[in-house]
Amino acid sequence: MKTRVAVLGGGPGAIAAVFELTATEELRERYEVTLHQLGWRLGGKGASGRNAARGQRIEEHGLHIWFGFYDNAFSVMRRCYEELGRPPDAPLATWTDAFKPKDDCVQYELFEGEWVPHHFRLPRNPLTPGDENHVGLWEVLRRTFEFLTAEWRRVGKEESEAARLLDRLHAHAARHASLGTRAHEEPLELRLAAELARGARDRVWRHVVSERVADKGLRLFFMWLDLAAAMLTGIVEDRLPERGFGAINDEELRAWLTRHGASELTVKGSPMIRAVYDAAFCYERGDIARPNVAAGKAAQDLIRSIFLYKGALMYKMQAGMGDTVFGPFYEVLRRRGVRFEFFHCVTRLGASAGGGAVDEIDVVPQATVRGSEYRPLVEVKGLPCWPSEPDWSQLEEGEALRARGVDLEREPNPLGRRAVTLRRGDDFDSVVLGIPVGALPPICGELAAANQRFAEMLEHSHSVMTQAFQLWLKRDAADLGFPYPAGTLASCYVEPLDTYCDMNQLLPREDWPADADLRQIAYFCGVLPEEGVATQAEADELARTSAIEYLQRDVKRLWPESRGRDGFDWDLLVGGDGFDSQYWRGNFTGSERYALTLAGSVRYRLWPNESGFENLFLAGDWTRNGIDGGSVEAAVTSGMLAAQAISGEPRRVGGATDWLESDRGDAPA
Repeated sequence: MKTRVAVLGGGPGAIAAVFELTATEELRERYEVTLHQLGWRLGGKGASGRNAARGQRIEEHGLHIWFGFYDNAFSVMRRCYEELGRPPDAPLATWTDAFKPKDDCVQYELFEGEWVPHHFRLPRNPLTPGDENHVGLWEVLRRTFEFLTAEWRRVGKEESEAARLLDRLHAHAARHASLGTRAHEEPLELRLAAELARGARDRVWRHVVSERVADKGLRLFFMWLDLAAAMLTGIVEDRLPERGFGAINDEELRAWLTRHGASELTVKGSPMIRAVYDAAFCYERGDIARPNVAAGKAAQDLIRSIFLYKGALMYKMQAGMGDTVFGPFYEVLRRRGVRFEFFHCVTRLGASAGGGAVDEIDVVPQATVRGSEYRPLVEVKGLPCWPSEPDWSQLEEGEALRARGVDLEREPNPLGRRAVTLRRGDDFDSVVLGIPVGALPPICGELAAANQRFAEMLEHSHSVMTQAFQLWLKRDAADLGFPYPAGTLASCYVEPLDTYCDMNQLLPREDWPADADLRQIAYFCGVLPEEGVATQAEADELARTSAIEYLQRDVKRLWPESRGRDGFDWDLLVGGDGFDSQYWRGNFTGSERYALTLAGSVRYRLWPNESGFENLFLAGDWTRNGIDGGSVEAAVTSGMLAAQAISGEPRRVGGATDWLESDRGDAPA
């Protein structure tokens, strides 16, 4: 008899668990998998929809870009596309059609009241994301000081002693990298490297930068060198090669860097450091005056992003995330026999009498599907996509729900129905909990009462609201005065909407009429301050107000040619109704909030096999998974570990026990 697995939620963690649990014929003979999903689409925070009334435009929760170090995420994605087997002439036929490398980014620095842009283009390498490729600490140091040595010769060549120290550093790291020296085996050699780095930094500051701090190139170089010296010093003094990066997760990143000698200029002004906070929305309650991220996880993220990427720094999806990621997964998993129960809102997990297992799952059917199953996808220019609203014709109550303007992702029980109880032994045997942690407290009250560690996990989990808006414009970024290559990502700009990206790669995938004169698609996002926001309507209104103020006041620094009478030329927008014809959202609900990794919180996270209940397994970026921060890679890794805990497959999850990703001695049991 098959083991029945109930998977709750449809985000990357849950989907990765299902993908691995059904990866082979043998596994499909062992497990019968049913996925229960709120609303009409998969994806969680990564869900996207097509708006049929407005050119089948792609509407996202925010900006989603995959980084080149996402090895587990790319691994499952590559296998998914291979199994999908689209014809060569089909849209997004392969994973390389669906994900395109991107190198350019701009980070803004606020210096003496002015916004200073720094343009970066990291070099590509011949590696493929998803492939195994171990990089040790000495190799990271070799690459660091090779880059810094070259940069110093470019911006500060008149100071020869600093060049000599940097050359020595590079040679020192290169020798150990070539020998394959493991970091914890040569602590004295690491200590020497840290001393050399501090010496080079101090000399550069005293003899060059302190007198010329207004020089953009010199200042940026110093902040890079200062950051490298402080991080290396911290790694040595806190014995992280022996103890693991988790040893400093109770300390906030900026405090840790300061403790190890980083200057105030770097800690408060470096765009590289600020990018860590902006990329992962690391602001408590959305308050930009309260930046907070665990030092160990932030340091790991910096190293992974810059030194462990494969192919390119970033990869941009060539359609919406729903179309590029969750559509293919849905098609493959349905072929494998996975059952999808859309419009199922999970409201309660019930503990057994002894508190050792999950015995019941309460589910509210939001609507009644006509026929045997709901078919969620629509075709847009030959590509299967998720619509921005349900296909009401497939629901018995569809017309009434549509007339009321019901949003089934934000209204869990629009018909006021009683929950249906699924019972262990009758309806399920094991449970994969893939619902975001922000939505779990009202669902998991009985589990928290039965298990103290589970209760502590919920109590010490943190998340934040985010906001996003998208524009469709009649002029491209270059015409509006943006001086960087098409598709560039810009970050570290005005808070709270600190990130902008030119998303013109999506133009061929939308379906606008010829007279729309559409030339640019632009995405903006950031945290959403929580003060005074108590409802979804208030969150959406604050997001709308923030977007309009940003366009009137701040976007002119990005797009100098966008000025109009009211600060912004509203005639630039495609749609005819000014800003109201565009798309914006406040991500308010518990399932839409972004998981944070605050200082002191990681110790309370649970590995996917550590729920404390014999038949409950955890999947999501909120779990302990070796990355432990909000990202697709963390969620997918967690889902793979959940599947491994249930079935033993996959036999190895990449990165989960590596020197960098996991805390030494703290891998899953």
